[in-house]
Amino acid sequence: MKAIDDEQSLETFEDIMGEDPLLAYRFMVYTNSAALGLRTGIDSLRRGLVMMGYSSIKRWLSDQLPHASTEANMQPVREAMVMRAQLTARLLDAGIENDLRREIYLCGLLSQLDELLGEPLGTILKRLPLSERIYDATVLRTGPYTGGLQMACALETDDASAIRQLCETFEMDLEEVNRALLRVLSDLEVERK
Repeated sequence: MKAIDDEQSLETFEDIMGEDPLLAYRFMVYTNSAALGLRTGIDSLRRGLVMMGYSSIKRWLSDQLPHASTEANMQPVREAMVMRAQLTARLLDAGIENDLRREIYLCGLLSQLDELLGEPLGTILKRLPLSERIYDATVLRTGPYTGGLQMACALETDDASAIRQLCETFEMDLEEVNRALLRVLSDLEVERK
């Protein structure tokens, strides 16, 4: 809400919303609800933001405040989900195609929603008109995003043999994987007390 009051750019606002997986999911469910009566499905945060406009978004956000989780124990979970999304996007270089990069990021961001919502991931994702590539990678473990998503998941563990196996399976260069991980880690903002 502060970003709207400060008249931040759409890109900045999209980045802020993309840092909270549950809020991003709720926003996409809302933008695709019958209440808005849109003729086409909203398949990205950017499209939802453009379709709603800042005043509608601000009203929706104020409605979300009572349901916002301020539980400190959830912050590491959210940050891990965002880090997986960033890593997936780095591993699957989309080049200059912004829509594709956003889609890959969303794939990584939504890949753990089942753990937060306590429902099967396939059920959760079917509520949204997302690209089949996202569903295939997260639920079926197939398609063009699978290698990057599986590698991002493997990098969350300490199993080096799984990482090497994924490099071999998906023809990824281990040095490039390490560089992607280092880039994501270098972009992290660490708060010091």
